Amino acid sequence: MRKLILFLILCFSGISSLKAQPFAIGNWREHLPYLHGRTLANTGSRIFCATDEGLFAYHFDDNSLERFSKLNGLNDFGISTIAYSADYKLTILGYTTSNIDFVYDDNSILNFSDIKRKNIPGDKTINRIFINGRYAYLACGFGIVVMDLERKEIKETYFIGINGASVIVNEVAMDNDFIYAATENGIYRGALSGVDLTDFNNWSKILDDTANAGTFNLALVYNNVLFVNYSRSTGDTIMAWNGSWGVPLVPELTYNFRNRSLRAAEGNLLVCSDFYVMVFDNTYTRTRYVDGTVIPEGDIYDATLDKQLIMWVADRKKGLVKVVGTQIESIYPNGPNSAQVSMMQASNGTLWVTHGPRNRSWNNQYDLQGFSTYKDGKWETYDGKSEKTALFSTYNYYDVVSLAVDPSNSDHVFFGASGPGLLNFKDAQPLGFYRDTLGTSTTGACNSYKQAMNSTLKNQFGNNCATKVHGIAYDYNANLWVSNAGVDNVLSVLKNDGSWKTFFFKQRIGTSAKTGDMVIDKSGYIWTTIFENIGGKDGILVFNFNNTIDNPADDEYDVAVLPERVRGLAVDNDGIIWAGTEGGLFLFYPPSVSPQQILIKQDGSYQYLLSAAIVTAIAVDGANRKWVGTESGGLYLFSADGQEEIHHFTAENSPLFSNNITYLAIDDKSGEVYIGTDKGLISYQSEALAGESACTDLVVYPNPVKREYDGPIAIKGVVSNGSVKITDVAGNLVYETKALGGQAIWDGKNFKGEKAATGVYIVISSDASGGSTCIAKLMLAH
Repeated sequence: MRKLILFLILCFSGISSLKAQPFAIGNWREHLPYLHGRTLANTGSRIFCATDEGLFAYHFDDNSLERFSKLNGLNDFGISTIAYSADYKLTILGYTTSNIDFVYDDNSILNFSDIKRKNIPGDKTINRIFINGRYAYLACGFGIVVMDLERKEIKETYFIGINGASVIVNEVAMDNDFIYAATENGIYRGALSGVDLTDFNNWSKILDDTANAGTFNLALVYNNVLFVNYSRSTGDTIMAWNGSWGVPLVPELTYNFRNRSLRAAEGNLLVCSDFYVMVFDNTYTRTRYVDGTVIPEGDIYDATLDKQLIMWVADRKKGLVKVVGTQIESIYPNGPNSAQVSMMQASNGTLWVTHGPRNRSWNNQYDLQGFSTYKDGKWETYDGKSEKTALFSTYNYYDVVSLAVDPSNSDHVFFGASGPGLLNFKDAQPLGFYRDTLGTSTTGACNSYKQAMNSTLKNQFGNNCATKVHGIAYDYNANLWVSNAGVDNVLSVLKNDGSWKTFFFKQRIGTSAKTGDMVIDKSGYIWTTIFENIGGKDGILVFNFNNTIDNPADDEYDVAVLPERVRGLAVDNDGIIWAGTEGGLFLFYPPSVSPQQILIKQDGSYQYLLSAAIVTAIAVDGANRKWVGTESGGLYLFSADGQEEIHHFTAENSPLFSNNITYLAIDDKSGEVYIGTDKGLISYQSEALAGESACTDLVVYPNPVKREYDGPIAIKGVVSNGSVKITDVAGNLVYETKALGGQAIWDGKNFKGEKAATGVYIVISSDASGGSTCIAKLMLAH
């Protein structure tokens, strides 16, 4: 009777609010920029736009956008060129790696990795693709590869240089009699019949770069005339061949801009440069001219026409641009404006990302890519190109490399830049910035910085324009700590009352120390990476102000010297400091500053964990597991103590864009792991969440579990590392597990490994003492 009453209560009281997760555990999500349009392919029903980092398609019928990446079938990253075959209804993607994908009109994808896998000396980039009926001619960094689109195989390869040597082929063109190759040193020609083109002797050079002044990078046969572009440091010239070389057929083609594509579309000739697109009819009369007055501040790379003669432009700053008369529409999927990730922090469902250059030496690149925020599925970027804030254009706020989110307000963020100083940013508006105003020149490039607010921050020694802020972090009393590079007072604090205080460590740290990341441990100790100026070595400054900022008498500090440079810091849930270095992982157990390494047994012998890896990033999830990024070895997930390798994701076995991980951040509420790589940002839905101190609202998803679903069932809202039991309505125990932080996972099977029967199940979560318990119901259909 007691069990029956429990069942009735569960069925009618609505204990569980059955919610859905944003995306499934174990899945990936890309966060690429799509602004940097590079080349186009019109299929008739949609137009593909390849960007520096990705690929998307715009559908003419419903104006919808479609993303393509390794997440939905592409086999590589870094598209160099694309072309469409109407006969075979496929779009060919050529990659900088020399990999090839066929994307058919039904979105099925076929990969060809023959060139990538083959050992060919020199550059194997696929520069451009020319399609002639059954065959696709790939202009490569070593020669020409001919693909048979019907047989789906490589037919032959042409090495056309002297004595069959490799030569960089930039583009291929063809008329009824000859195939032409625009190369790094001239224009080559071979007959299409009667000769073997695999024999270099059957190729002749009809135009030579005798002065070695440039390269021939474009070629197109239009109206039975061969047009080629000769690119030199002084500018570009389009030349024409109609039996012999002569001056261009029309005066407009002599303009000395950087020409980026020649294309025939809908019976017209399109000449595309960085500044303009010109359209000519078959009498070589210019019919359209689109320049910066139509596309303001454009950076044009390619252009074509559709059947309605609407112009479509691939622009490096605006993505895909639709041009109707003088009206334009910039079209691209939502994403950040930059693929570069130098630092991230997730707070209360909002992700903040800096896009400045975080290189090993922290050298300035005067990069204006700024920072971005991701909230409710939408990206917003603030940078010196889109000028979302006047700060960039007025103060030239460059090289943004660090950030700290206000713990009480995820829309209030401080940003650190390697030169312009510390920015206070709230509710999408700059509130002002802090830097060394007293030591700054009042003339020239530094003049505008005089309007900054006073602080204890200083300019780098020998550079009175550069206040370098490389590390910032909030302590538990909402004081903002700032590491200042290249000065004698490497540590300052903006107190919660708005006043500043600074600290000196002259006895242990040189007067021009370079600083990097900063973390604050559970005892309030400040840990700051220091480069080169700890007796000429690298290490970490550890500072204990004893929770009395204004009383220097009780301050304590020490320096941990490490054998290799520190590239990343993290504090785990037990208060242990994890340091990623160029010689592996090191641990500190505060207050000790003695580095320890993790000894593991592998293949029958003992070794230190990741001792041969360059560790660039560390993040700790809700289950205290360690996500570790490396410079060339991809991403690892280790158990809390580092003894068990749970995952090792690489670009070869996962959707990761690159094995070079630049930064990691975890949203503790959702479990989403954000992974910055040198080729862009991607995220992974982990099963671990931050745990709750008490059980209040247990959520099970998906719920109900439909018959066709075969993924994990997640139980969210569990007491941190608490136990979870699943019973049938009769009270029989079906499954039991321990939560990963605040979330437990059930595979839908019982203790015997058999799928649980269709029915209602009871989910019970409790802490170790059993004092905090929550109950939810789950409907399972198998």
